[in-house]
Formats: sequence, C-alpha cells, structure tokens
Amino acid sequence: MEAVMEAVKKSDKVKLYDIEKHNYPSNRGDVFRSLQVFECGICKAMTNEVVMGGSMSYGVRTVCPNSSECWHHELEDKVELLKQPHPKMYKDALKKEIDQIRKKNKAKIKNDIKGEPDLKLKDEVTNTWSFDPDNKKCTHY
Repeated sequence: MEAVMEAVKKSDKVKLYDIEKHNYPSNRGDVFRSLQVFECGICKAMTNEVVMGGSMSYGVRTVCPNSSECWHHELEDKVELLKQPHPKMYKDALKKEIDQIRKKNKAKIKNDIKGEPDLKLKDEVTNTWSFDPDNKKCTHY
C-alpha cells in the first residue's frame, strides 16, 4: 500500500472517471483512468487504467500492469492450479510455492496509478492476460 501511495503522490494530474456513474469514454479502444482502483488477484499490483473492449459484454476492462512479465505468468499458472481439486498436502505445498514466488518478485511489481483515486474504492482487475504477447523473454507463450 505504501508503494501505491508513493505512486499516487508522484503522478500527474489526470481526469478520473467514476465508473459507478457510467460517465466515461465508451468507444472500443478508449483508455482512461478511473476513480476506482483495481488490484491484481495474482501479483497484488494496483492500477486505475481502464480499457474499453469491443461488444457490450466486453465493456470496461482493467489489465494488470505486470501481465506481460514471465514471472507473472508462472505465478498465474500456480494460482490457477490452486483452484483445482487436490489433496490438502499438495495445496499447502502449492500455497507455499505461490508465497515464495510473490516474495521473490515483490520488488518487480509495478503499480500503475495516476491522478488521485479513492483507494477505498477497490475492485479486482478483470484481465491478467498480456498487452505484450510477443514478449520474447517469456517462455510461457
């Protein structure tokens, strides 16, 4: 949270849209910043960048700012595996491995917050897929 506050303090003044009021740019491909903050369920990074998708069911999208990183893909695979039914001992070992990956990569986590959002209005990012699927350094794609 401290890193997020630091990012907010250093950010430029930008217009923030309140998603709850539905008064934001709504054309496919529009990118804007929201008053709400979104946290990645995989790496815990936060962003307030919003991307408008295509059809009605793909409207407001938020993407983890670390989603192109190889370590994020590894972590995402482990988190998804944890959701599957497994014996308790295996799940416990998997949770430990997830914690270790998060600790190892903590310094690499980039938050992407601009403006002065309301950090109490937090939700989860909708997408953890990559903006850069051609990341040559990554072995997951």
